[in-house]
This record gives sequence, C-alpha cells and structure tokens, in this order.
Amino acid sequence: MIWFQVFQDGPEYEARKHKGTFTPPNISMKDIRAAVRPELFERSTVKSLYYIARHLFFTFGFYCIATHISNIARFTTNVPVMQQLVRGVLWILYWGWQGVAFAGIWCLGHEAGHGALSAYSWVNTVIGIVLHTSVLTPYFAWRMTHQTHHKSTNNIERDETYIPPTRQDFQLPDGKVAVRMDYTEILEETPAFTLFKLFIRQFFGFQLYLIHNRKGNPRYPPGTSHYMPSSKLFKPEQRKFIIVSNIAIGSMLVLIAGYIYQKSWSDAWFYYFAPWLVCSPSYKSLQSQSMSSHPRLLITGLLCSLICSIATQRSRTIVRISGPLPAEPWLQSTDHSLGGLGDFSSII
Repeated sequence: MIWFQVFQDGPEYEARKHKGTFTPPNISMKDIRAAVRPELFERSTVKSLYYIARHLFFTFGFYCIATHISNIARFTTNVPVMQQLVRGVLWILYWGWQGVAFAGIWCLGHEAGHGALSAYSWVNTVIGIVLHTSVLTPYFAWRMTHQTHHKSTNNIERDETYIPPTRQDFQLPDGKVAVRMDYTEILEETPAFTLFKLFIRQFFGFQLYLIHNRKGNPRYPPGTSHYMPSSKLFKPEQRKFIIVSNIAIGSMLVLIAGYIYQKSWSDAWFYYFAPWLVCSPSYKSLQSQSMSSHPRLLITGLLCSLICSIATQRSRTIVRISGPLPAEPWLQSTDHSLGGLGDFSSII
C-alpha cells in the first residue's frame, strides 16, 4: 500500500490488479440483458404496492411509539434524572430508526423513478412523486438528473454528482514524480474542519446539492439548482415537470406548516425533521454509492443502469489513474456470466 493511502482496496480489486492488462470485451446491452434471469425484469404493481404499504405501516408505527416516549420514560423509573436519560436514549433510537424508514421511502421513490415498481409508467410516476415529496425531494427534477447520472456513472467529466477532485484541481504533480511534501498540505490533520465538513455533508449535503449543485458537476454555472426550471440541468421540454415538482414540494411544506400550527414546532422537529436529517443523505448516499461503486454490488447497479446506460467505473478520490483494468473474477464465476465484464475506462 502506498504511504499516503489511508484505506486498503477491496479483495476483488486487488485480485484483478495482479491479472495483468485487461482488454474490455465487446459486450452490447443485449448481451448484458440476456445474462440476467428473465424473472428479474418482471414488475408487479400489486406486489410493489404491498411492499410500500408495509413500509409505511412500520414508518407510522415508529411515529406512534415515539408519541409515548415520555410515558415510557415515566414507567421505566421514578427518578427525574433517569427519566431524562431514558427519554434522550429513546429519542435517539427513534431518530435513527425513523431515519432508516425515511430513507426506505426515498429508495422506493428511487425505484419508481427507474420504472421498476410497475409496468405502467403513470403508476411509477404517482408513486414516485408522492413518496419523494413526503421526504422533501423534488421527484421530476431528481429523476431527470439521475437518469443522466446513470448514463455516465463515475465519469469524471460527465457524471452529475460525486465528482472527486483531481490532481489538476489540487495542483499536484504527476504521481510518478510526486514526493511526500507535495501531499502534506492536502492530507494534513485538520480535525475540526474535517468534522465540520462531515457534519454538513451527512445532514445537509443532499439538499444543498439540490438547491445549488453542491458537489455536483462543476461544468454547470454558479447558482444551478434543481428547483429552477430554467437551470442548465434540464432540457426546455422538461421544465414543466420541474414546476410540478416545485408545486408538490410547496404543498408538502404547507402540510408541515399546518402540522406545526396545530401541534408545535418542537413536535415537527422531534417527529419529522430530526429523522429526516438523519436519512438525508447518509443512508441514501450509502445505498447509491454502493450500487454504483462497490464490486460486490456492481450487478445491482447494472440492473438499474439497464434503464439508461452502462456505467461501471470504480470510484476513487484525489488521484486519477488512466489505464484498463483486469476483469472482475466474481463475475466470471456466476451462472449467468457477463463474460468478465470489468471497468471500461479509467479509475478516478
């Protein structure tokens, strides 16, 4: 392992690095589709609605349990200090699990955006906009840029998000001539600043991306937003759908405002916004990053990418290394081999 690499590469990646030069096979979308069992492409509206209903049932169940947290704390102990401690622990547990539930709602909307829940496009649209709006995600705006993301996943020039900085961005010399001192300023310990960035990324990153393209593709001009129909993110014929998304988000905010008026701001914070912050975007990013980048989940990412395009580049940070890679050995051992499908161009 090179001295400045903090983490080791996965075993699959290490294995294929030692297999020598790899020439990407000439595989078409038809070949890839034929390698997947036909039943995996079957979509059942009834089954999808059942899973959605089941998930919403558990989400509502978490909320109902949370409304009794104070009673549970009083039942547990008569000591006021211990009651406060029990309440604190229970609220943290609720925020964590309800955050998972909210992330599940978002992921179901994600599948609707890929047309995976029903054979009827209007059913996917209705499900997607209802679910995504409930967790404050503009469905049509997200879906349009997400489709572009799948056409060029982890491509450092054309992807919509997760664009890592390159050597050129950091003004670093070529890796063959770089010395330890060249990396000192970039990799030096800045715990307070790193913690701040981690906090912003985990709790506000996705919304900041939607609002002003934070961590999005730098080719777009400043002020680019998923909420602006005239944004360079969208084609002119797509702008009317962005307006629909904005109206849906506005309607959700009105519902939340009504809840605050009837209950209180603290209720809205404890029951909705706190778990919403937990789910946005940490769990969602984990799911989407894993599907796009992790070798063991690459086949899942391919199934999603069949909707749009092939996207199989491995995500790395800081250093861009050009060159082909050997094939994934785990793909060669499957019953429906993809012919040793590996990375098609470069590592970021």
